[in-house]
Formats: sequence, structure tokens, C-alpha cells
Amino acid sequence: MKSEVKKMQLAEINIEYLLTSAENKETILFVHGLGANLSQFEKQHQYFQDRYKTLSISLRGHGNSSSSRELTESDFELSRLADDIILLIDSLGIDKFHFVGNSMGGNIGYELMKTCPDRLLSFTSFGTTSVLKKSGFIIRLLKFTYKLMSMKTIAKLSGSAGVNESSKTKIVEMMSQAKKSTVLNLIPYLGDFDYLEVIKHSQIKAQIIRGDKDKEINKVIESTIETFEQRGDFSLIDLENSGHFANLDNPDLFNITLETFLNSLNE
Repeated sequence: MKSEVKKMQLAEINIEYLLTSAENKETILFVHGLGANLSQFEKQHQYFQDRYKTLSISLRGHGNSSSSRELTESDFELSRLADDIILLIDSLGIDKFHFVGNSMGGNIGYELMKTCPDRLLSFTSFGTTSVLKKSGFIIRLLKFTYKLMSMKTIAKLSGSAGVNESSKTKIVEMMSQAKKSTVLNLIPYLGDFDYLEVIKHSQIKAQIIRGDKDKEINKVIESTIETFEQRGDFSLIDLENSGHFANLDNPDLFNITLETFLNSLNE
């Protein structure tokens, strides 16, 4: 790679990021999900750096991103995580970018689609739904259950989402580095959200990459797909041998799929 992991102070948050090939014109921004970090996209940096500025970050409370104070639940509203991204790309002198988000990262993409649609050249999500309506009781129960578990146990459970040994190992590695307080603080925001109206009113060309083995998300993603299809400028790709972390499960096919979509934008 042509760069190294750096950190940038954004008010009280010190954000870890990796930017490769800053000399290229267009930017792809990769955003991870709950408990992961920028290292999830190592193979995407390697693949896309010849043609794009390739940027990945560790969201607040993740990876080696840090804060000048202890963060509380209100600090993890998804809109605040989206604001961190805008502060970072502004500081890096980036105007517009192609957005690629996994799981919670996709939800943050919807926040950006709502607040600054003019900044997004395109939108790609995987392992993400745009609407989820869990009851307050279920959210409290889930948070209580996670509170009882160690991060080692949470990491092992998360690793089971991987389709092969390589992806399982990487997922466990990332989750083992995560802070339990971050996971607990984000659970309420990841159990109850609805971006369907955001999709309806957006004009950003979009793609959903659906892993064929991502059982939990595939149970709740149909309304998202239907809304995008009704809106238009949308493509749905079913990725074989891929689960929730499709870019780790099947990186070669994932990269080709994303590249094909990005190439189509210029046709």
C-alpha cells in the first residue's frame, strides 16, 4: 500500500483512518459494522488503490479511534458517527465519494444519504437493512445478555457469522479488539430504525450486495429492496458463498462486483 494508518483529531474524537493512493481522483469510502474496524477492508485497499483514493476508518469507539473522555450512549447516535465521517473527509480535502458500508456501516450510509446526499457519488451496502423494528423489551434483553458476556465470548459468537476459516478468524480478531462499552451503547440504535423514506426521496445510484448465507439480514431486507426497486437507479447482486461479512467471505467476487457497479456509473 502507498500509505499507513493514521489518526486525526476531530474535536474530542481521535479517528483512525487509512487512505491509500491519495493522488487518484475519485474516492471510495469503506465503513465497517459494529465491533469491527478499518482492517476489515485490507483486501479492498489492495484491489482498488490503483484507480481510486481508498479510504477506510475506525468509527468512534472502534479500533484505535479514541476520545478525550468516556463516551456514553448518546455519543453513539448514528447521526454522530456520520458527522465524524464528514469532518474527516472535509479535513482530508475530499468533496464527493463512493460509499460502501457493511452492517451498521450501511446504516451510517443512510444517515449520510439523508443529511448530505450531494456528497455521495454512489451507495453500496452489504449485510444491512434499512428498517428494523425490535421492541424496547427485546432491545433491553439483548443489551442485558451482552452485558453478561465477555468480549471473548462475543467475539467467538460473532465469528460464527463467517463462512470460511479465514473470515471467521478475521471477525474474531476484530471483535476481540472492540470495547464492550461501545457494543452496549450502540445496541439501542441498531434495533430500531427506519430509512425507507430516505431511500424514497434519494436520487443516489445504489447497489445492495446480498450474501446468500446472511440469514438474519435476508429475513428483514425485502422492504429495503422493494423500496429501492420502486425508486429506480438500483441493482441487487446475490453473492455466492458469502454471509454477513461478504467482503471477508468472498473478497475476489466482492471486489469484482463492486468494481463492475462503479464502472457502470460512467456508462
